[in-house]
Amino acid sequence: MTPTSRLCQSDLFQKRSEVLSRDARVILSYDRAKAIGLAHSISLHDLLNLTQKFWNIHVDPIVPLDGGASTLLTIQYNLVAGTLARFAATTRPELISLVDDVLQWNVIGQFCLTELGRGLDIFRMKTSATLLPSGDFDLHTPSPSDVKFMPPTVPVKGIPCIAVVFAQLYVDGECRGPRPFLVYLNDGYHMCKGVTSKQVHSNSIISTWISYIILSQLRLLPPRGGSTPLNHSLTSFDHVRLPPSALLGDLDKSDTIHSDFMSSIWRVAVGSLALSSTAIPLLQMSSYIAARYFQRRHITGVHGNPVPILSYRTQQLPLLTAISQIFVLKALFKWAVGQFMDESLDVRARHGIAACCKAVMIQHVQLASISLSERLGAQGLFECNRLSNFFSEMRGVSIAEGDILGLSMRLVGDTLAQKYALPSSTHPDDPLAFHEVSLFEEAIKAVSSSSDFTQAFMQYVQPRSQLMAESIGHRMAYDAAVDQGVPKSLIDMYIVHAIKMDPAWYVEHGMFTRQNIAHMEDAALSALLPRLDDLLTELEAEIGPYVNAPITSDERWDEFSKTLPVYSSPEAVVPVPQEHRVLQRAML
Repeated sequence: MTPTSRLCQSDLFQKRSEVLSRDARVILSYDRAKAIGLAHSISLHDLLNLTQKFWNIHVDPIVPLDGGASTLLTIQYNLVAGTLARFAATTRPELISLVDDVLQWNVIGQFCLTELGRGLDIFRMKTSATLLPSGDFDLHTPSPSDVKFMPPTVPVKGIPCIAVVFAQLYVDGECRGPRPFLVYLNDGYHMCKGVTSKQVHSNSIISTWISYIILSQLRLLPPRGGSTPLNHSLTSFDHVRLPPSALLGDLDKSDTIHSDFMSSIWRVAVGSLALSSTAIPLLQMSSYIAARYFQRRHITGVHGNPVPILSYRTQQLPLLTAISQIFVLKALFKWAVGQFMDESLDVRARHGIAACCKAVMIQHVQLASISLSERLGAQGLFECNRLSNFFSEMRGVSIAEGDILGLSMRLVGDTLAQKYALPSSTHPDDPLAFHEVSLFEEAIKAVSSSSDFTQAFMQYVQPRSQLMAESIGHRMAYDAAVDQGVPKSLIDMYIVHAIKMDPAWYVEHGMFTRQNIAHMEDAALSALLPRLDDLLTELEAEIGPYVNAPITSDERWDEFSKTLPVYSSPEAVVPVPQEHRVLQRAML
């Protein structure tokens, strides 16, 4: 039983959010995020040691029910509490009470890293924090393009909001690189102009800031298209005065500024793997909802009898492909977490593993969301049936904690330059392993044969870097599934789909023909289809209590339809214009 198995049946999660206003939906997402977080009872120990309890919160079946809540959860626990916990456990023990406040949702935490005009070029951020003679800091946003982009920092629910804000540290006119600062943004009602410590423990670090004047400005962004709305904002600072304790870290000048910065944003790499794993419950939810509709929906067959649309290959193929990916990705995630936690591995290799997992997990759930949603017909367009907005939610995940294309370019560049090595295949004779090796051999040949390495890399390798990262992810997923004993019928289905992501390579290298691939797919589907009922029973045991999509059963649809607004006026008299009356008489 998961920590949220009862919570998903509560009024908080049974409420139909899609019929609410934007503001009401935002508040509901905060309430849901808090309820999920408290149900999992995440502690300082879990944050520091990345225990299984920490990873489990991201693959909880409740995650697909509210994309906004899952976004808030990963910011609150991983980025903010995780960043503060590292300092609290080492140089800043006075922060322990603040970490506890964040974990208990006594304060809302935000992570202000990316700037509007920088995008992925975060190391060159322009937000500045200048050391003053008094020991305080002057936090400032130099221009409109330097505002912190997207964190949901608008006051909400009367709960104070803090942020880990990254800014270039200036000491005596010298830039010492980006550093994290702890900043109090609002009191839950208004942006801060004279800070109070409302709803925060009296021993909290925030209580020492009451004498400081915090001036900041927010501009509320419009909703993201197709996903659960949040109070995403543009956040700027106009010479904000911060106390010395706001600096997380030290003032020392470093000879390794960039590596120090990457270390300070280490939780972003954690989030890259953790947040990507939400693809697993989304695939579970998508597959289960689609399967139940495919069984429920009947059409007239060739012999004139009603048959379920599940009897058609067009429905079976995307459904069983998605189901096979669930089991394979579970194995990949288990393996990846073990690798990520292995401190004997180069930290860059651990980040690379997270990047490959993210690339392949997002690829699978995005394609499944589209293919399954399209096969729900017009009903697949409605948010109440979930699948239509899963694609948009995962678009956000694909960008959050590192854009997939950017991560892929860095991964490929670093591995080609032999800065580190990823774990090699445990099944090197498999076609997916050959595919990975060949793509990298082609890239090496392209850059080594050119007199200008950089130009060759940008021209030939960069456009193929995401495909290369995905090829590593496919191979890793296959290896993990085989090594962990995932049934062969599921693995075979997975392999065919991976091959179809780059069929030209397999044909070009004489491994398969187009017809071979089609026959492989048919054979894998035929072998897996008799297990469908058992697979759905297994899925239902995990995800069933969390499903409230009306499309899944006649009973749910009847219950849902009763909640819809009714427009009826049987006694209404429709006025007939004079010219229509003349026409009526002429026709008579």
